[in-house]
Amino acid sequence: MKDLTRKRFERLVALKPIGKNPYGNYLWLCKCDCGKEHIVASGKLIQGTTKSCGCYSKEIHIKSLEKHGITTGGKPRTFIIWNGMKARCYNQKSTSYKSYRARGIKVCDEWLGEKGFENFHNWSIKNGYKEELELDRIDNDGNYEPNNCQWISRQENREKQRSTRCFEIDGEKHSISKWCKILGISKSTAYKRLRISEKEFIELITKRKYEKVQMEIVNKFIGGKNE
Repeated sequence: MKDLTRKRFERLVALKPIGKNPYGNYLWLCKCDCGKEHIVASGKLIQGTTKSCGCYSKEIHIKSLEKHGITTGGKPRTFIIWNGMKARCYNQKSTSYKSYRARGIKVCDEWLGEKGFENFHNWSIKNGYKEELELDRIDNDGNYEPNNCQWISRQENREKQRSTRCFEIDGEKHSISKWCKILGISKSTAYKRLRISEKEFIELITKRKYEKVQMEIVNKFIGGKNE
């Protein structure tokens, strides 16, 4: 066994050997510059693969976050929004739980876990985030995920609240999702029209209803001829 006592390896100083690991490598109790004690295999110390108790990699990670605009002291607004998003879907004590997870809505894996906030923050910055905007799900019945989220103004968000998203057209009253299902319209197309104006959305629905009726007449005519 090579004596490593009091030798320095980056941020670690070897104090004493304390046995072997299952692979037969000597383990050393080390003192890190940050004050913590850490047990490391002698080979990792000599090869330089372990430089600290873990504090060095944390510092690198923090610097990387700060480089991309993610503060580590005061919480950025995206962090508050991210926390609120998770609470609505997973905290049963949340007042909004029944309107979200109870309806099957969840947060995608990319925005959960150790790097969940970092991924969410970076997506936000790349996709139009501004301090005055609010997070919105394009499909109100869909999950919190990159392809189903956008940043919109508070006024737009109010107009899109689920409780007010029903339209009566030609005597039929349905939610946006139901209209889309009935007429085969993608929800992203419907919401794009709605963001322009309610008139645009109603014109879209009216046009598709007419086309559907015409197609039914044609199919009935063709079916009658083939009988």
